[in-house]
Amino acid sequence: MNLKPEELAFWQKYADSIGGKESLRDAVVSVGYAGNPQITDELLGLFRSGKKTAGSSLVEDFLSAGDPLPQAGNYWICLDSDGKPKCILQTHEIVTNKFKDIPAAIAEAEGEGDLSVEYWKRIHADLYATFLKAWGVLDLDEATVITEFFTIVYSEEDDFAGEGRFPLSH
Repeated sequence: MNLKPEELAFWQKYADSIGGKESLRDAVVSVGYAGNPQITDELLGLFRSGKKTAGSSLVEDFLSAGDPLPQAGNYWICLDSDGKPKCILQTHEIVTNKFKDIPAAIAEAEGEGDLSVEYWKRIHADLYATFLKAWGVLDLDEATVITEFFTIVYSEEDDFAGEGRFPLSH
């Protein structure tokens, strides 16, 4: 894993905060934005407020990119829209469902919009639409959704401007 110096320093602060019990070489750590750059700060606000405790992707996305599927125990350094580390999440549970079978518990855990399955499906269908062909997905309803349930294990205290201020409007 290739962490930038700022991301490595952020990880080290987390490790130091728990007495150095988590070594970077022993952990699976990814780094990325919370969604696309336009809504990433809104999603970060939901993470940090505790309203968003899950996130979903299509298995076909991982497979087409040759990336490993998320696993319980993995960490994610979540970046804000400026590319600055804001929190570290740890996945504690993975579930898979067909897109057509997403349960209400996932829509609620994702913490977006009105928390309904209908809203979740509409937003995710829009998000995935431009990538389906590249991922080899012919029928979105039959695609496999992988959902990560996570907890924030580290977040620096700061005046995070996006936190809780903007309702998702996409």
